This record gives sequence, structure tokens and C-alpha cells, in this order.
Amino acid sequence: MEDNKPQNPYAAPTTEVLTAKPESGAESFIPGGRSTSVGQGIAWVGQGWSLFTQSPMIWVVNIVVFFAITFALGLIPMLGTLIGYALFGFFGGALMLGAHAQHNGRPLEVSDIFAGFKAPYTTPLLTVGLLYMASWLALMILMGTLFIVVLGVSGAIGAILSGDTGALGGLLVGAGLGTLLVLLIVMAVALPIFMAFWFAPALVAINDMSPIDALAASFKGCLKNILPFLLYGIVFLALFILGSIPLGLGLLVVLPLLFTSTYAAYRDIFLGDDGHA
Repeated sequence: MEDNKPQNPYAAPTTEVLTAKPESGAESFIPGGRSTSVGQGIAWVGQGWSLFTQSPMIWVVNIVVFFAITFALGLIPMLGTLIGYALFGFFGGALMLGAHAQHNGRPLEVSDIFAGFKAPYTTPLLTVGLLYMASWLALMILMGTLFIVVLGVSGAIGAILSGDTGALGGLLVGAGLGTLLVLLIVMAVALPIFMAFWFAPALVAINDMSPIDALAASFKGCLKNILPFLLYGIVFLALFILGSIPLGLGLLVVLPLLFTSTYAAYRDIFLGDDGHA
């Protein structure tokens, strides 16, 4: 019989070997991200829209809860704003976890907005939030310092202290160019902050990266995709303008879309998933 034929112990196996499929989110992770085509800036918005329309009301409710908490904290002078920045990691991570669960077939839930406060995400997402708070606090201090320097150099501060209101107007006009320079410097510093924190909550919550590594990876991923993000930014600028026209009600769609499209961009850049089968 054929079964009794001698077998070559060194022959390659003829039976199909089944391997376990890696868990979604880790199967093709690209640590530094990959470069994508310019058109992906629009594709991310389309993929985000598809994700949003699967559970539109839940997305709207979760975004309203997020911004209601942030607004309430903002009513506390100074301290509330800093706390709101510190909570960025929790809520940013929660929204990415919700999008990730929805992408993997689990329906989105209202409770997902608080997922970032649960173990094992608490400590790393809190660290992301605290770093975010520290970054913006440093930026505000820098902006305030530069404005004081500009007013001092222009002589406006001296006019204010001496009570010379007649000369003050002209000095303030003269300080206009310096003020513009300050704003340009602040924007130049703010851009790397946005880049470092854009994907950090997703990388920490979904891929279990350390906060510092996530910030570095997010910055690299954004840097590799400057042109797609430029197109993406133009699209969202138009959407924000349109969404603000009907009493701002359109923002109830635009704001969730901002987060769902961010998740789509995260998958494209860091998982190599451009949304096509």
C-alpha cells in the first residue's frame, strides 16, 4: 500500500501549514509610518465618513460629551484649561479605541468615550495628556514672552507706564510687524506639536507603544505625509467653514469626521491599510 512507502524525513511537508492570524492592529505595523500618495488626504476623509455613517448618532453623542466636559472645565479660570489639555490623552485614546473596535466589527457604544480611563490605558494616556498640557503651556509662555519683548522694543510698554496715551497708538501700530513675527514663530512651534500628538493616542492605546515612542512615531508619520496632510487640511478647512454656517450644527458631523478620518489615516500610515480590499 502507498501508506507503507518509506518517507523521506528531509522532504518538505506536503500538508498545508496553518498559521495564526495576528491580532488586528499589529499584523503589519510600521513603526515609523510609511509615505502615502497625495490623494490619500481625501481618501482618509472618505474612509472616515464610511466609519461615521455606521453609527452616526453614537459618534455625535460621544463628541458632544467630550466637548461638553472640555467646555465645562474651561469655565474654571486657567486651571480648567490645563486640566482639559491633560485629558486629551484619555479622550483621544478613547475615540481611537472606539473607531478601532468598530472597524473590527464591534458596534460603537456611548461608553466608549470613557474607554481611555480604564486599565491598561490609564497611565500611558495620562502621560500623553500631561505632555500635551506641558507643550501648550510652554507655547503660551513663549508667546507671552515674545509679545512682551515686542512691546518693550517698540517702546509701547514705556508709553503705558508713563501714561503717554498720545504716543501709545503710534507705537502699537509700529509693533504690528513684530506681532506678526511672533504669530509666525508660534505657528512654526505649534506645527511640530500637532504632528507629535496627532497619532500618539492611537499608537499608545492600540499598539501599546510608550508615550515617548508614540510621539516620535506620530511626528515621523506626519512628516512623511506632509502633502497628503496639506490636502487633508484644506478639505477640513472647507468642511469647518460649511459646518459653521447653519448655526454651527454642521460641526456635529464635521468634528466626529475629524476623529474617524484620523483613525483612517492612522491605519493607512502605520498599518499599511489604505482602505482597499
